[in-house]
Amino acid sequence: MGTTRGIVWGDIAVLLLLLSEGSLGLYFPQRLYTESIYVGQPQGSPVLQVHSMRESTTERPYFTLCSHRDTYASWFHMDEATGVLSMNKTLEWSDFSSIRSSSVRSVKDLNLKVGVSPVPMQKQLCPFLRTVEVKLMFFNDTAPSCGQVELKTLCFPDKVSKPHIIENRLPGALRQLRRFTRMNICPNYTISYRVEAVSPAPFAVNGSTSELVVTASVDREEMESYHLDLVCIIQTEEKLEKFFSSLHVDIYDEDDNPPYMNGTDTEDIKIEFNRSEGTVYGTLFVYDRDTTPVYPTNQIENKLEGTLMTNDSWIKNTFTIEHKFREERAIFGNVRGTVHEYKLKLSQNLSVTEQRSFQLDYLLNDTTFPGPEGTVLLHFNVTILPVSIRFSNVTYFFTVSLKATTYSQIGSVCVDNCLKFKGIDVTYQLEIADRNISADAQSCYRAVGLAQNPNEKTGVLYVNDTEVLRRPQCQELQYVVIAEEQQNKFQAKTQLVVIFEGEDLMRLDEQRVLACAEKRQRVECEASRGLAAPTGRCQWRQSRDTGQPVIGGYERELYGIRAGHGTCYCFPERCFCEKDTSEEVFCNDMCKTIIATGILLSFIVSIILSSYFFRRYHKSTPKPPIASAEMTFRRPAQSYPISYSANNVRRASLDSMENQVAIETFKIPEDPKWEFPRKNLVLGKTLGEGEFGKVVKATAFRLKGKAGYTTVAVKMLKENASHSELRDLLSEFTLLKQVNHPHVIKMYGACSQDGPLYLIVEYAKYGSLRNFLRESRKVGPSYMGNDANRNSSYLENPDERALTMGDLISFAWQISRGMQYLAEMKLVHRDLAARNVLVAEGRKMKISDFGLSRDVYEEDSYVKRSKGRIPVKWMAIESLFDHIYTTQSDVWSFGVLLWEIVTLGGNPYPGIAPERLFNLLKTGYRMEKPENCTDEMYNLMLRCWKQEPDKRPTFSDISKELEKMMVKSRVRTTNNFSHIQSHRHKSTQIKSLLINFMK
Repeated sequence: MGTTRGIVWGDIAVLLLLLSEGSLGLYFPQRLYTESIYVGQPQGSPVLQVHSMRESTTERPYFTLCSHRDTYASWFHMDEATGVLSMNKTLEWSDFSSIRSSSVRSVKDLNLKVGVSPVPMQKQLCPFLRTVEVKLMFFNDTAPSCGQVELKTLCFPDKVSKPHIIENRLPGALRQLRRFTRMNICPNYTISYRVEAVSPAPFAVNGSTSELVVTASVDREEMESYHLDLVCIIQTEEKLEKFFSSLHVDIYDEDDNPPYMNGTDTEDIKIEFNRSEGTVYGTLFVYDRDTTPVYPTNQIENKLEGTLMTNDSWIKNTFTIEHKFREERAIFGNVRGTVHEYKLKLSQNLSVTEQRSFQLDYLLNDTTFPGPEGTVLLHFNVTILPVSIRFSNVTYFFTVSLKATTYSQIGSVCVDNCLKFKGIDVTYQLEIADRNISADAQSCYRAVGLAQNPNEKTGVLYVNDTEVLRRPQCQELQYVVIAEEQQNKFQAKTQLVVIFEGEDLMRLDEQRVLACAEKRQRVECEASRGLAAPTGRCQWRQSRDTGQPVIGGYERELYGIRAGHGTCYCFPERCFCEKDTSEEVFCNDMCKTIIATGILLSFIVSIILSSYFFRRYHKSTPKPPIASAEMTFRRPAQSYPISYSANNVRRASLDSMENQVAIETFKIPEDPKWEFPRKNLVLGKTLGEGEFGKVVKATAFRLKGKAGYTTVAVKMLKENASHSELRDLLSEFTLLKQVNHPHVIKMYGACSQDGPLYLIVEYAKYGSLRNFLRESRKVGPSYMGNDANRNSSYLENPDERALTMGDLISFAWQISRGMQYLAEMKLVHRDLAARNVLVAEGRKMKISDFGLSRDVYEEDSYVKRSKGRIPVKWMAIESLFDHIYTTQSDVWSFGVLLWEIVTLGGNPYPGIAPERLFNLLKTGYRMEKPENCTDEMYNLMLRCWKQEPDKRPTFSDISKELEKMMVKSRVRTTNNFSHIQSHRHKSTQIKSLLINFMK
């Protein structure tokens, strides 16, 4: 007994020594081993084999079968060198019945545990070792005969445990493919294995042992998992059979990559009006190709610890660093990695007097990374500005109607920038300007009260007492408003003059004043005086929200007045909503008679005038052109499947009635300046179309007074368009009336009456810029070359020559000029892209598609939302997250357009789905420099993609930069042309000498 105890304590000492030296690098490549055993399983026969992967060449695994409370553990033996579990006895029928089980089944589970160590150990030390579970299914039956067994079960078990490998470890045997318990069922069969993989994989089968072997160490950052196909080949007496089984091998991570910055390590932070505890400022991103403890928790941990590099106690007490991390794949080559976000966070409110500047360094240390490069230093440059508590005006004037009722709002007072305050509390007081006046005069000042608005940091002025306003001496009141900052008690004062004017409604209409919200009908409401009514009369309008319960028409998951249906009215204790049950009388019988008479007279006059002008027009107008075969490709307007009445009310025909219900009553007002006779327009072939709209080529007769015919493009809706699409087309119609620029598509007119709405715009010979660029790839290799390779075909057809970098810069410059014009017109395009720029004759760029084009987009460029498709890959980061569209968001889109131009119509963010782009842009990811793109051009793209809109260049700045690039490009072209001409001259001289020599 003493010897055993001594051996155990000695083994423990050895084990602790190995742990201290970090020598337990052995691990099991799977979590569970399973197999089936039967009655009659002979003593000494193998059951299964476990494997352990090594970390170093000096390690050797020793396996041990751990102690178990159940007696069946003694039935088995573990070979400590090979890991083969075999039978210690032949299984009897009585052995099955001896196993305790709560259920009566023909199969019972035997659960064992196997440990591994780098030195031989006793089974009592298993709690200190790495272990793996072994589950044996004991069948109350003998093993099936060869004729009864399914051949595939000789190769593979019913359930296969998924193995895993830790990266950077030594290669070796991963698992045993042969089923030992089935080896003797068909002894005359020959069974062999091989492994197949779609891509190269470091796996093979040892033919002599039937073990699946890892042939080389693996790197998780290159491949996170391998998909293998195991092939089992069975040679029977009659035939050769093949069976397949899939195996998924996961690669587990270890911390073998240091953290790094993908861009700047410095963030400039300005703190002024937002001084509230918990506010976060700035963001710095740190990237790590390794996974983190939560991806998944059982992998080797990757932990970053941060330290504030300052001894300033004030900074330590005032600021802390907020850390968040998330998993990403796309930016790490579709393999999981970690993106860490670090933000500066206020731990307490800042005083308005605080003013200082400092650099706060934050040291990050990857505690599990073995190399010296596991640290990153972040820099936060912090500037704290003081806040002044003052009024911008010396005196404020407010005018109030004498008809105003109690609680009517007069206006609000606010110290400078108070609406931006966070963490700064300001209170307001109203005092009489001159306290030396008589008591009777002082009573006038009860007329105005001041209430604090805590949400907006303002003071709200309101009518407090209407009785005193009837006195003549109370018509002009002078106050002093005192604003006080609560932390430091700083004060600011300003003069306030309130003037009451007009006629007092109470003298004309003495009635009790109630809350306007109590009125249920519009007529009753507008005829009543009400509290807080600036004009004395209630106004019928949309209900404001309320925090009180709503009774009637209640909808779940909605709050306040929004939960109601119909008309809502409120009392002090609660609100009611109900459907309208009575109709209000807005017009009596006499009123209706006058209106009907006016309508009839108007109708008669309109018929007479229409007949007169119709006859005059047909006498003076020449016959319209006869449509050619190309022009009549589309059906004429007369057979358009939607009919229109004389007053331009759109009525759907029977075959399109369901699609046109939404817009059947939409009237389009006529604009004589832009209206074009529909009969003078002949539609031709379709140039492009989408789900709801299309553009067709057409010929216009006598367009803008010009004799003859003009080729134009016509934009129109399809039959299935709804009210929303028609509104979009009308919006574009209104916008195009306002613009006139050589690089913005020009509108010639419209057909808006007696038929579908047509917009007539100038015809662009070469279609969209995107298609033009893609087609140019077929012309030749002159792109990014020079203009010297011009031949006679260039002189004859200059638009068909190969593109040069100078051409591409010219395209971008033309578009920037057009966008500069739109920006000066205060117009935001919202969808600037190569597909929405047209190329006219002479390679002139024309910005187009301001409304309808959203339905003609490519599928892979847009993400479907509830109201149409959104061009995610062209949208600025503030447009994606906050739905903010400005000229600076157009600048971002212009940067993507530059990328399209340089890549000759390439798809932006190749390989990245639009849905994945949201988080990528937020982490600072931007597209890489395209091949053959100049540094100047790429730097301009990056500036357009700045996260802060105010840091992006204006279109004026972009135009100037592109002009400089064009000048440089022309200089290079001239030099190259001179060099080639000199080279050709020398070649001609050499040819002359050769000819003379031959003579």
